[in-house]
Amino acid sequence: MAKGAVWVILQRLAVRLIGLASTLILVRLLAPADFGIVALATAFSTGLDVMMELGFDFALINERGAARERYDTAWTLSILRGTVIGAALAAAAWPLAQFYGDPRLLQVMVWLGVAFFIAGFQNIGIVDFRKDFRLDKEFSLLVWSKVLSFTVTIALAWIFRDYRALIAGIVAGKLATVALSFAMHPFRPRLRLKDSAGFLHFSKWLLVVNLVNLVNARVDRIILGKIAGTTSVGIFSVAHEISTLATTELIWPIARALFPGYAKIAAEPARLPKSFLDATGMIMLLSAPVTAGIALMADPIVRIALGPEWLLAIPVIQILALYGFLDMPTANVKALFLALGRPDLVAWRDIPSAIVLVPALIVGASMAGAVGAAWALVLSAAVTFVVAFAFLRRSIGVGIGAIARVTWRPFLATLIMAAAVTALDREIPMPEGGVALLLSTVVRSLFGAAVYAAASLGVWVMVGRPAGAESSALAFLAKAFKNACLPRSTSAPRL
Repeated sequence: MAKGAVWVILQRLAVRLIGLASTLILVRLLAPADFGIVALATAFSTGLDVMMELGFDFALINERGAARERYDTAWTLSILRGTVIGAALAAAAWPLAQFYGDPRLLQVMVWLGVAFFIAGFQNIGIVDFRKDFRLDKEFSLLVWSKVLSFTVTIALAWIFRDYRALIAGIVAGKLATVALSFAMHPFRPRLRLKDSAGFLHFSKWLLVVNLVNLVNARVDRIILGKIAGTTSVGIFSVAHEISTLATTELIWPIARALFPGYAKIAAEPARLPKSFLDATGMIMLLSAPVTAGIALMADPIVRIALGPEWLLAIPVIQILALYGFLDMPTANVKALFLALGRPDLVAWRDIPSAIVLVPALIVGASMAGAVGAAWALVLSAAVTFVVAFAFLRRSIGVGIGAIARVTWRPFLATLIMAAAVTALDREIPMPEGGVALLLSTVVRSLFGAAVYAAASLGVWVMVGRPAGAESSALAFLAKAFKNACLPRSTSAPRL
């Protein structure tokens, strides 16, 4: 699972870098309106895609020894799902083009529908990459398809100089993914619907989860925009993206790698609690200093990356750090419940937070704009925290005390790091701007990382070097160092 998490993190990093390179090139070839029309269309398509994410891959990974017929049925249902999404986007094309008064939207929506239809034919056999922990294969599949999409987009942007290049890149990416999925896995699916009832029973709860998550992910911007205006939405959105980097770039990839591991040991109740606690400790060890570091460095991060007109985002970033800390101890709960075949528990975990979030956002946004909306998210995370622990105790017998035993050491080391960085700020104030501010931020970040590493190791040694996240991390690093230092074997040349 640790190796799988590394591959997923590398995958996200590679995709991010390719996306950044693409953006830096395209902004010089296309007009802002080209990006805007595609962004508007993809907002609708992404929402529809999320709502109809029925988790056929989760069901197959969770099912040990799934027969060929189950894969065939999942593939057929995936085609039907892609067809429904594609048809819905095509049907909405003309009304949306009329509503926004932009005829280009008609063409964009239709081609997005084609892209989703193509995506439905992806070889279902690649589910085995996750099921068998071959996430290096999934890395190759997704990164190469992204590279091909990037190449097509840049080439056509140079030729057309308009939005058609962006749409062609999306379609090319879907085609590349389908083609690579068949090239990289020998499974050849067939059309079959006989076993669809079992998938739909599993998927109906995931549909509820997706709808609730869509509310949790979008309602804050909608309510904040209505009450406080678009400026507050912009500040909140950017602050949210910065403050949750630990979640998007560390916790989510780790949770993605954890699910197939939990699925393999779900039939062994004695192993599952320990595996869950080990993963929780590791998530806290890795993500707690990142979240705290972003909160501590919020001021220089905003000044350097965004500029002085974004200073109102600083307190929002710091408040949302609390949201991140509340999410860490239960970050892998969804993977656990899905591995147990209980997607209903995921739904019931998320519904109370959605119920609390809406009125909290109305009150918070009315009283304090983006800052109030941030506190509303913290409140919803606290509700999720409590509900998740109740379900954890009932499902695998893990209570808050057990979670505290594997997270208190990383949390204490994070507090020591925060105190050290704060003391350094008092002794050596941050410069106002320019290169000096950038260098000072880098030095403080490295200082904080060093203090955290030393504090984590020191606390772990002081309490007797117990088995846990620290020992697992040290063993992993020692093995990686040993493998890096070993000379590569070479075979003797044939005469």
